[in-house]
Amino acid sequence: MARWLTNNVSLMILAVLLAVFVWGASSLQQDPIVENTLVAPVVIVSPPAAGQTVSASTLPTNVIARIRAPQSTFEALGANGVQVPVDLSLLGVGQHVVKLEPTIRAAPAMLLSYRPLTASITIEQITEVRVPIRVVVEGTPAIGYQAQLPSVEPTQAIVTGAQQLVSRVASVDAVINVEGARSSVQQNVLLIARDQDNNLVPNVGITPSIAAVRVPMEQLSNFKDLAVRVRPTGQPAEGYAITSISASPQVVTVFGPRDAIQQLPGFIDTLEVSVAGATQDVEQRVGLNLPPNVSPIADNMTVLVRVRIEPQQGALTVSRRPVVIGITETLSVKVSPLAVDIVLAGPQPTLNKLTRDSVRVEVDATGLGVGVHQLTPKVIVPEGVAVQSVIPTTVQIEVTEATTGDARPPDGPTAQTYASQRTS
Repeated sequence: MARWLTNNVSLMILAVLLAVFVWGASSLQQDPIVENTLVAPVVIVSPPAAGQTVSASTLPTNVIARIRAPQSTFEALGANGVQVPVDLSLLGVGQHVVKLEPTIRAAPAMLLSYRPLTASITIEQITEVRVPIRVVVEGTPAIGYQAQLPSVEPTQAIVTGAQQLVSRVASVDAVINVEGARSSVQQNVLLIARDQDNNLVPNVGITPSIAAVRVPMEQLSNFKDLAVRVRPTGQPAEGYAITSISASPQVVTVFGPRDAIQQLPGFIDTLEVSVAGATQDVEQRVGLNLPPNVSPIADNMTVLVRVRIEPQQGALTVSRRPVVIGITETLSVKVSPLAVDIVLAGPQPTLNKLTRDSVRVEVDATGLGVGVHQLTPKVIVPEGVAVQSVIPTTVQIEVTEATTGDARPPDGPTAQTYASQRTS
């Protein structure tokens, strides 16, 4: 046995190697080794120590990593399986070069290469300084107005950050826009830090971050704002009325000698706008009725006037005989009362044009048998007309068997007989 083992040891080793090779080949076929390029985000795991801040940095957002691993490893990595952790807590004040080495959160895997390799970071001690708030007024007030000295509350702000950045701050500005203003402008404004060249200084904190700014406005003595008053003449057509009047612009600015301006009332009339006989809205551009030596700030200024004309709402009471529908030829009916009163509402011009045929009353007796029935009449009116009430609210229908002569309604003030006729 020992001799057989000695003589065949090489064959046994070869068999083991062959088995390992076959197993490895099978594994590689099922889970092949591949190389992929991944984007690894840079993550600050610890910020600088208390009282310190980053004043300058070339730290990238991501690092590009080349990795070799089985396919199953890449599938297990997921979205954040490769990251670049950076710890700033132990660096201290000064300039530093930080190594950007990705970590792979799955195995087996081999990091082949990555870029960039390093980043530079400057850490400085946090400092603060108190800076007066400067109000910056932008824009031009309306013609005839002048901006006065602005006020701001609070008057100072505290700027904090890296010493290198804080030392660049020359002013803390509150910017407010007064374009076209006719009265005092008051706003809560976000504060911004600027250097001596009026450039923004980034990455500094400002406390408070918002200030209340007010810019008073004063109208010059030879200018005045006047409300526009429209002067319509005439009356709309019968049954129509003016429901609203508007002007655009609603306020105009005029100028002239100081004495003439001070004597003006708080309004200015337009030239006359005729609405005589109008049945629809009137829209017209008209001039202003200005006194001598007084002019609008715009040459040849006109005002767009809109006068809304609508039909007047009215009411009308009419009387109509109910018409019975749905009765078979073998039956006849008596209706009581002979007529109902109907109160209508709607535009007066429409009510004035109503005819007897345009308002009808129907009573549906479909399916009714012999006997006395109380039914609600249906009133049919033109579009735009509303039925306010029907008096009485129900009518009595007496259905009887039809006999010779029932087609003629009997005499009497409270009943009428109808014999239905079938139409072919």
